[in-house]
Amino acid sequence: MTAASSKIVLPQSKTAQACEAYARFAAVAACVIGEVVLAIWIGIFPESAMPSVSGVPPLAALGVILAGLGLVCFTFRRIRFVARTIGVVLTLFGFLMFGEGALGDLGFDTFLIPDDLPPQAGSFEEDLFLAQAASPPPIPVLDGTSPGILVALILFGVALFYAEHARVAPAVLSQVLTLVLLAQVLLVVTGAAYGVDTTGDPFPFMRLTAYGVVAIVLLATGLIAASPERGIASAIFEKSPAGEMLRRLLPGILAVPPILGWFARQAEVHALYDSAATLVIFAVASIVVLGVFAWTALGAVRRADSGRQVALMDLRGQREWLSTTLGSIGDGVIATDPSGSVLLLNRVAEDLTGWSAAEARGRPIWVVFRVVDEETRKPVDDPALRALREREVSRMESGAMLITRDDKELPVEHSGAPIIGQDGTLAGAVLVFRDVTERRRVAQRQTMLVGELNHRVKNALAIVQSLVQASLRQAKDPTTQTMARTLAERLRALHRAHDLLLESQWSGASLKAMVERELEPYKREGGPKIVIKGSDVLLPPQCTSILAMTLHELATNAVKYGALSQNTGQLTVAWKTQRRNRLHLVWEEKGAPSAPKPTARKGFGSQLIDQASAIISAAKPRPSSARPGSMSSSTCP
Repeated sequence: MTAASSKIVLPQSKTAQACEAYARFAAVAACVIGEVVLAIWIGIFPESAMPSVSGVPPLAALGVILAGLGLVCFTFRRIRFVARTIGVVLTLFGFLMFGEGALGDLGFDTFLIPDDLPPQAGSFEEDLFLAQAASPPPIPVLDGTSPGILVALILFGVALFYAEHARVAPAVLSQVLTLVLLAQVLLVVTGAAYGVDTTGDPFPFMRLTAYGVVAIVLLATGLIAASPERGIASAIFEKSPAGEMLRRLLPGILAVPPILGWFARQAEVHALYDSAATLVIFAVASIVVLGVFAWTALGAVRRADSGRQVALMDLRGQREWLSTTLGSIGDGVIATDPSGSVLLLNRVAEDLTGWSAAEARGRPIWVVFRVVDEETRKPVDDPALRALREREVSRMESGAMLITRDDKELPVEHSGAPIIGQDGTLAGAVLVFRDVTERRRVAQRQTMLVGELNHRVKNALAIVQSLVQASLRQAKDPTTQTMARTLAERLRALHRAHDLLLESQWSGASLKAMVERELEPYKREGGPKIVIKGSDVLLPPQCTSILAMTLHELATNAVKYGALSQNTGQLTVAWKTQRRNRLHLVWEEKGAPSAPKPTARKGFGSQLIDQASAIISAAKPRPSSARPGSMSSSTCP
């Protein structure tokens, strides 16, 4: 498991969020009930205005508060160990209260509620105080404490300790004990409604006060709701025909028998029927009512199952379409669920990772798709996990090395994207990656070929320059020497343009660098002013050489006749981009001496500039002039 995988935040469904909210509400409400009971014992609230706390001593109220705190801690995964600790303390707490009842008053209640606390007028404590003053025989504490609340605290403590246990048996035990708590409450409430005499706490009818009943119901249902992914809550909220049937039958199962039994009991109490007749009426009425509930549930299940079959057929069609689409994609594709477990792989992903779709399904994505940094060899943050965590699409990234199942290494590029459902919930993530081994080979081969080409071109230019230099040394005629010197300068300009292409691997040349290198020899202190304006532009390779020669001819003319021929001159070279990626270049000279009279025959430089403008602009050639103060412009696509 990578470091990135441990940081993933698993999304919760709306049902899980609602269950968690109810569990916390139930825990807080249980704490409030315990505090109310303590407040009544202390005398903050008058007992005459509240239900009687007889049977719930201060120590039992403290246990209810402790149980509520344990349930609150259980709803937060990071501090569930605190909830388990409270479960152990709560169990020992219940046995301690039983021990106090068996061994006599150990003084715990006296420690919480001092004996010298003056009772409120007209309260239960005042009557008890007057009765004890008249006849003060000692009464065991358990005689005034309902064993039902003690049993409930012990059962809840054990259930809290084993809740969400890694092993199946303890987790099931927690769910069973929670159901026992609810069954105890149902027995108490139903027995009270039927008029059962609970004096002496006959098994299984143990006395519970209204505070105890409400607190136990809140704690038990809150503990069930705190684990919505498993146990009773998962069965109730399951989105299936079985869950639909359970949700429809559960109210009838819980409410119909007690209500029918109450009516039968009332008929017997009022001597309308004898006990046998009431039992028959109860049995038949239960069958009829539960049959009606079952029939309505069956209809709902049929409708749900019909919709499910239609959805399955649609899903099969979509799955076949998806399988065909994924199979036709040339990149590797891996889809995960919201927890990062693999759902499917296409054929390319199987070939690259070494995992078959059947073997990879259900495994964590960081096991199937293992990537490390190509240089540092450290694990890379998986793009699928990053998409689950940040819910954003990541761009295609390189520099990663895929470790296949048989420990081979493949350089890959990868990206990830979240899968968002129609209701806005996170349904999973998709990972797309490709093997770039062949592309790197092609790039290396291309680099080698470009290097060989550069070497050959530089050698050819060097040979030509050597021939020109040799001719220059052997030439005696001034005209021949001038021509050879001019040719050598033009070759050097071509060589500089080639160097610019070499620096960019023949992807183009920087116009700004080209102009600066051409005019650099003419910059000197006290000399002519040279101004270069314009943002850097990357020229295509086909424009580089001809534009470099054009700039060289313009500079040569400026040195001979124009602004660069004297220190007071000013040369401005400016360019800007226009629509459709066209370049507008301006060469402007000021402060130059008078230009020589133009001749009818154009020189080589003028011809070269005209041809360059025609080639670069792919339009009508524009006449260019190097006269002082003139402007020459051209466009380059």
